Amino acid sequence: MNRGIVLLLLSSALPAAAAKVLPLLTTPTPDQKLYSATAATTLTLSQRFGTEAVDDQAVRFTAQFPSGTKTIDMAMFTNRTPVTRANFLKYVADGDFVNSFIHRSVPGFVIQGGGYKISGSNILAVPTDPPIVNEFGVSNTYGTVSMAKVGGNPNSATSQWFISLGDNSAILDPQNGGFTVFARVTKSTLPNAALFGDPASFPVLNAGGAFTELPVNKATYSGNGTILFSDLILFQQVGLTPLSAADAGDSTTLTYSIAANSNPAAASVSIQNGVLTITPPPIAAGPTTLTVRATDSAGNNVDDTFVVNVVDLFANWRAQQFTPAELADDSVSGPEADPDKDGISNLELFVHGLPRGPVASNPVTVADVTVSGARRPNFTFPIRHSMEGVTYTMEKSTDLRDWTSVPFTTVSKITGASLDTLTIQPADPVAAFPTFYRVRFTLQ
Repeated sequence: MNRGIVLLLLSSALPAAAAKVLPLLTTPTPDQKLYSATAATTLTLSQRFGTEAVDDQAVRFTAQFPSGTKTIDMAMFTNRTPVTRANFLKYVADGDFVNSFIHRSVPGFVIQGGGYKISGSNILAVPTDPPIVNEFGVSNTYGTVSMAKVGGNPNSATSQWFISLGDNSAILDPQNGGFTVFARVTKSTLPNAALFGDPASFPVLNAGGAFTELPVNKATYSGNGTILFSDLILFQQVGLTPLSAADAGDSTTLTYSIAANSNPAAASVSIQNGVLTITPPPIAAGPTTLTVRATDSAGNNVDDTFVVNVVDLFANWRAQQFTPAELADDSVSGPEADPDKDGISNLELFVHGLPRGPVASNPVTVADVTVSGARRPNFTFPIRHSMEGVTYTMEKSTDLRDWTSVPFTTVSKITGASLDTLTIQPADPVAAFPTFYRVRFTLQ
């Protein structure tokens, strides 16, 4: 059969314009570094997400198992990746994917096919056409279909494709020119793709050669090391099928939601009118992982996951605690100043997570510890666990005038929501008496 004629007929069956759209992530949000006690940060979500027109026919991969039929339908972008679309449809029209199988499974990452097929009693490589130009532009999120390629050569994709079974944006988008996403697995068949990548049902075996990560059907595999063709995820039929109206949206308008916030104490988040607002707390409480979700009119979702790390700065604490006039006077608001005359400097108040004002007792407590006859002072104090620009050292003196730094070790560290409780001691025991020790905090 003439390949060019078949492609022409196939293209005429798939109109250039499609009424249906699917959501996608075009620009993943980079990890955010924010500062406590500062104004909220906003992100316009339409600059991250979008929709893309899809063909009114999907490419269906059909696998027959003793337990029944499982299909994967790929809804292809109509306009975004024209070269990749034409290349993939050509392989479909030529029948090259019939009797192909999933030859690679990395649980939580991808399942990959389009490279090998069964012909009689043999496994053959899928015949390939010339490599195509890379068309990266859509992020590799859960359920997207992308072209595989040779490492170090962005324009090397031929027949092999893979489905992302996790949020692979951070891994695949910046690698090798970005992996071209040209389709999404439909909502109704995505559970089948996830099933194929689940080692509980399709354990991954090392069959050597190109099949070191080969998934097999647990229900049929004998477990004796012999893998039969019937144990594979084999696609006996590959062709076009109408795209279900329930699988694609008919509006370019997306709705947004917070799908996950792993540490709400680290940052409060909200979405209004398509704008994500992230508000840092007064004291940093560690990082949080946010997942923002866009949903189309048919219920298709696409997620954007990133880390928000809130850190503490003395300058921000100072600005919150003092008036404008006091801020201009380092003798009042400077790091070494002690405006309350209680022996605790402003920098020490900041380090210990305290507000401006006199303290009843020094937050640093000292215990004289003797181990195997050697005496060492243990200093225990609260300290912000997410601060920048402050270092601490241990110093000793014999006359309370000349101080020298000494090495120290951490005895214990108890992590709290925003403060750690730290216990440190000098590395060497007290060698002479009197010897005085102190912990010194320095603003870099």
